[in-house]
Amino acid sequence: MNLTNMKSETLLPHDMKPSREAINQQLQRIFLDPLFMNSEILRKFLLFIVDQTITGHADWLKEYTIGVNVLGKPSNFKPQDNGIVRIHAGRLRRALHHYYNTLGASDPVKIYIPKGRYIPVFIDDQNEIADRELNNIDESLAEAIANIQVKKQEAIAVIPFQHFHNDPFENSLVDGLGMQLSTAMMQFDKYSVVAYCTIRDLWKRTNDISQVASFANAKYVITGSIQVLENLVRAHFQIIDLYSSRQLLSCMYEGECSSQNIFKLQDDIVQFIISEIIRSRKFIIDDKPSLRSLVAVA
Repeated sequence: MNLTNMKSETLLPHDMKPSREAINQQLQRIFLDPLFMNSEILRKFLLFIVDQTITGHADWLKEYTIGVNVLGKPSNFKPQDNGIVRIHAGRLRRALHHYYNTLGASDPVKIYIPKGRYIPVFIDDQNEIADRELNNIDESLAEAIANIQVKKQEAIAVIPFQHFHNDPFENSLVDGLGMQLSTAMMQFDKYSVVAYCTIRDLWKRTNDISQVASFANAKYVITGSIQVLENLVRAHFQIIDLYSSRQLLSCMYEGECSSQNIFKLQDDIVQFIISEIIRSRKFIIDDKPSLRSLVAVA
């Protein structure tokens, strides 16, 4: 499927904004984000629903058609017995939310997918809606604009945890922990999370937390250290508000480790950190976190 092959007569009326060309250009910008570059499913899902919407086939965007055309499900696919489309739609919403709070914060066109629907909303820098079918959904529109305009200072960056032995086990543990913790933090809708691969690459160039966070427009950082001694591991972590230089939370995890249980160890540490964040309520202010799971799978 190629947007450049769309017939001009299938597009939205010429007086509607953003234009087909603007939407096409926006897709190209989005697909340069690491979250999309590394996921063919996210790219294919977004391209399909955008294509069907701007060619006048928004009414086709149901779980069945997406499952068959995007995820390659057979013709006897039954969405009511399989939530795979909803799962990937949730991933797509979070990926777009993250993109527009990091690399795409200043982009002229915003693409938003209201919860419970698969028809995208297009918003230009004057907040004009290109999808006529959604013009009357005030609640969805308000939610779209509110989510897209989340302040940059609410972004979070997970800094690679320090460790003291340059061996394969610790390297794998630290890298996996950073990736998994970043993914788990995305479950909090109030905050956006800077892509861990971006932070990791920046960290390799400079070990300065302030410089890395400043470049990523992050207000908060999660950082810490890992110590491994024989079959024991100790993980310290802290959350810092860089705007006020305040340490919001500091905790320590201790447990057993081995090369055979590295995935379970990562799960346990991430679950411990998320649980401490929820319990303290110093970081998740007032808001009830919309956590669907403590340890998310990307």
